[in-house]
Amino acid sequence: MLRKSTLFYALIYTLTCLFNFHSQIPASALEVGDIVLEVRPVEQELDLEPGANYSSSVTIKNGGRLPFTVNLSVLPYQALNENYDPDFSTENSYTNLKNWITFPRDSIHLEPGEEVEAEFHISVPKNIPGGGQYAAIIVQTRDTINEEATFRTIGQIASLLYAHVEGEEHIGAVMMGHKLPGFLLSSPFSSSVTVKNDGNIDFRVSHSLTVYDFFTNKEVFTPEYKDADGKTPGRATPIILPDTTRTNTLTWEGAPQLGVFRAVQHISFLDQEYTFERLVVVCPIWLALGAAFIVFLIILWIVLIIRGRRGRRLQVM
Repeated sequence: MLRKSTLFYALIYTLTCLFNFHSQIPASALEVGDIVLEVRPVEQELDLEPGANYSSSVTIKNGGRLPFTVNLSVLPYQALNENYDPDFSTENSYTNLKNWITFPRDSIHLEPGEEVEAEFHISVPKNIPGGGQYAAIIVQTRDTINEEATFRTIGQIASLLYAHVEGEEHIGAVMMGHKLPGFLLSSPFSSSVTVKNDGNIDFRVSHSLTVYDFFTNKEVFTPEYKDADGKTPGRATPIILPDTTRTNTLTWEGAPQLGVFRAVQHISFLDQEYTFERLVVVCPIWLALGAAFIVFLIILWIVLIIRGRRGRRLQVM
């Protein structure tokens, strides 16, 4: 059975140059919005059994003003570092999924505003060990205004596949560390957690940040807060792949430049749950330097007074 995560659109618009010396159309002929490639879902979770066959799909939309043709392919998916920059080249025991996927149609033409459901099939070999398998459906267009253009617009986007093959699963994880600031000279206000996956299957980490005004105990930043883009910067549920370590950071972009707050960071994954609380002082650097200078003057004044008294005592004696 296939499970699809929440559907939402993603947009990647990149420009690269492919030279063709017979062109008569300058690069300036292309404008933002001419080539717009949209794909959903951006990720899918799949439950697979050895020896079974499955079908799923991704929805591709031409959201631009020009027609184009897309090509479908599949690549392995892993993570390059703790920040989880995507790696579509490394192959290991967790990337065999790419070898099991085929496309009935790997090239599709779309007119402006047209939306197409692109199907793909998964044939799982027998005797495959249980655990996680990861790949990326790559949707790419190399179309431009016409075939003679000097510059082509290459739009590429990935729909990630998180497959769980039935069989022996090893689940294990450890929190490597977390950060919650105690003193900030400027915003933004950020907290983070780093978790390592020691198992052979992925899992999600639930990470949230709540900030209270220290004096009124009123919530000033919550996991439910949504920014202008509809995102929730105070809450995240990132996936951690097997044998990888991931750092997730939550940022309060609109934090005041001055204030005293109580921050609560909540972290949970598998059967582990953590809550960290800390008093946070936010102070602009100019005020901190000013306060330090005043303290220095006070200390200097006290030292001079003490020396003056000692000098007067010596004169009396």
